[in-house]
Amino acid sequence: MNRKVTRRDFLDGVAVTAMGAAAAVALPGAAQAAPSAHPGPTPHGHGRPKAPYPPTATGLRGQQPGAYDVAHAVRDGAFAPGRISDTRETYDLVVVGGGLSGLAAAYLYRKHAGPRARVLVLDALDDFGGHARRNEFHVGRTQLLSNGGTVNIDTPSTWSRGARDLLTKDLGVDLKALEATVKGDAYAPYSLRSGTLFNSERWGKDQLVIRESGESWASYATKLPMSEASRAALVRLYTTTEDFYPGLTDAQKKEILARTPYETYLREKLGLDADALEMVKRGTNGLWGVNVDHVAAADAWATGQPGFGGLGLEHTPWPGAGLTPLMHLAETEEDGNFYFPEGNASLARLLVSKLVPDAFDERRPDWQRIVTAKADYSRLDDRDNHVRIRLGSTAFHVRNEGRHGAVVDYSKGGQSYRVRAKGVVMACWNSVSSYVVPELPGEQVTAMRYGTKVPLVYARVALRDWRAFARARVSRVSTPSMFFSSFGLPTVTEIGDFAMPHRPELPTVVSLSATPGSPGLVCREQHKAGRRTLIRMPFEDFEREIRDSMTRSLGDHGFDPARDITAITVNRWAHGYAYEYNSLDDPSLYQPESQRPYAKARRPVGRITIANSDAEAFGYTHAAFDAAIRAVAHLL
Repeated sequence: MNRKVTRRDFLDGVAVTAMGAAAAVALPGAAQAAPSAHPGPTPHGHGRPKAPYPPTATGLRGQQPGAYDVAHAVRDGAFAPGRISDTRETYDLVVVGGGLSGLAAAYLYRKHAGPRARVLVLDALDDFGGHARRNEFHVGRTQLLSNGGTVNIDTPSTWSRGARDLLTKDLGVDLKALEATVKGDAYAPYSLRSGTLFNSERWGKDQLVIRESGESWASYATKLPMSEASRAALVRLYTTTEDFYPGLTDAQKKEILARTPYETYLREKLGLDADALEMVKRGTNGLWGVNVDHVAAADAWATGQPGFGGLGLEHTPWPGAGLTPLMHLAETEEDGNFYFPEGNASLARLLVSKLVPDAFDERRPDWQRIVTAKADYSRLDDRDNHVRIRLGSTAFHVRNEGRHGAVVDYSKGGQSYRVRAKGVVMACWNSVSSYVVPELPGEQVTAMRYGTKVPLVYARVALRDWRAFARARVSRVSTPSMFFSSFGLPTVTEIGDFAMPHRPELPTVVSLSATPGSPGLVCREQHKAGRRTLIRMPFEDFEREIRDSMTRSLGDHGFDPARDITAITVNRWAHGYAYEYNSLDDPSLYQPESQRPYAKARRPVGRITIANSDAEAFGYTHAAFDAAIRAVAHLL
């Protein structure tokens, strides 16, 4: 851990992120690693300078340094636009936000308005797709891909007809064929297991405890460095068949669980103490971004968390849960593991390929070839395109102009510009819209600021090989008492010309995740606390946590971070996924949908409409598509 950082590591993000464009000039080869060194085309699109390729940029990514500056200044009343240059550009539609909602809105608008409709997409980040972000590494001649945000196509049986048609008919994704690209038995020859690192700060010494394949909880618990009482509670949690609410109906049990924190249920019904809870407290992080202290026991049950084996609950929503029950309760045999190696960045890239036909080296690649197609970012904002995607551009003032149009002022590269359109789709976060659209009624502004984005980090680490995993015979390690919750080997996919390598002597990309918060507070306050944590963390701190987790776990098996790690990409989403309402904190969940803040927040104002996953209070791809469908329908 104390080994001097090599020049390779230096260029992989530590100093490049800190020094920005200056590093790109001073250090040969640093330009690709510097996420902030994005010259891009001029606002008018004149010329086509060679553009960086954001998917291969390493260091601090996601919402990269500087991406917040204009928006935060607008929020704080401190933004000075200076002279606003009128570009004299007029569009049929301007979309503010280039995530899946924004790109889908642009595509659907042109689908119905006609191919000659002119559309401009503005996005504050230096890559398109929003949370649907592609991470690409090259270790020698090996290409590695991973998702930098949204992971998979979840439960398509629950999608609306419009969202499903967009996925399967417009984008042409064959779900059954996509599922077949996942090679679930790729690691079978290596007999890999799961492990848990008990770190010295919390447990007295560093200890990697392995659970053998098929090992019972009773046997596994004997290895855990905790008291007999704590071990017994964990065994009870995973094996219980007791009905803790005898004599109550299914509906009555669910009503109780909907108003009971999962942690309270674990303590009171299953007897988990602090040590036992330490093992399972983050089991809800992946869906809600908070620990078990502030997730309803009903939600925990619905998503397969342990401890409910004896309740005999029917696989149906609980009464009063509202109009949008958890989609996990509606799964059918039609649903499966629908996963691209770069996550849903493939869907964003498919949309871009249809909006800007010459954006990729292959004209309009299909859903398989899009994975290896290389985007030419210099073509995204070409003045000859009917659709232009302008990155690094933050809208700061959007207003209606008369009955038939709107004006959008935005900042790019420290300069302010103005464009006009027949209509605008605000496909950025609701909180941003609440500050940049001055015509919004007060009630709508309040509604837009109600939900708080879930903060999260997806770190991706390119390795020269994964021999240390093979020696330890583990594929994933949980790290419950450290910053990152776990790390592990990738899902193996073979799609088009891409195949994820999966032999120990070959390169791979390891995934780590974290959802910082402040346990004990209501969810929205936890998310705000986690956001502050992420915004303040420099890349060096993330890198230190990554090296520390992996070295403590695998160091005894030959892992050496200075030798084995070739690159690190930290996808920092301080403003992450859409806030999802819960039965503990959000009384409006029990009201008609029209009375909930997210429904009030999505009301159009003149020629300005709202489309984002916030508008559905659901951080999933189909929610983003549904919002785009609604917004475009209003404008047309």
